[in-house]
Amino acid sequence: MGLSNSIQTGPEAVANGIFWPFLRDRRGGVMLEFAFAMPILVGLLMGGVEFARFALVNQKMERVTSFVGDFVARAEALDEADFDDYFAAADQLGRPFDLFDAGNIIVTSVTGEDTGPEVLWQQIGAGHVTEPSLVGVPGDPAVLPLNFNVDEGEGLVITEVYFDYEPFLLPLMIPAQRLYYQAIYRPRTTAILAMQAD
Repeated sequence: MGLSNSIQTGPEAVANGIFWPFLRDRRGGVMLEFAFAMPILVGLLMGGVEFARFALVNQKMERVTSFVGDFVARAEALDEADFDDYFAAADQLGRPFDLFDAGNIIVTSVTGEDTGPEVLWQQIGAGHVTEPSLVGVPGDPAVLPLNFNVDEGEGLVITEVYFDYEPFLLPLMIPAQRLYYQAIYRPRTTAILAMQAD
């Protein structure tokens, strides 16, 4: 008994005649796979750029906070003109991010009193962020980190930096937020760092 080839007729034959060559054709498969993978690759690239930028902002602002606090703590006495120099240096150190356009810096001197730590003086940069110091204002009790003490007759220099981070590419991955940094130093050359009158 021999095998016979069946011949299709009608709409089914037309459909097979039109679509079967395309189903057998493997050309363009790589391009199709690449088209599916492209959004994922672009998303990973954009996410990498955003995370790197966020890490750079944190690194720069932490460095600004530490730099200014350390230099102020090295001084024997200060006046307001000194802070013009410190804040100008901080602005340069924070580049390519604009510290005073998107943030601000606050330097506070704290002294230990018999009633507890007190804010002695404070210098605030000319930044657009007007967030108050978390340490307090001059004349008020100083708010220090938990388990951090200052003895009577001793002083501290506390530097705070605020920076408003705006995402560049992916706001859903790293949302816009206000970043805060703090550095605490003890004066190097004197127990309490005084502010001289101009």
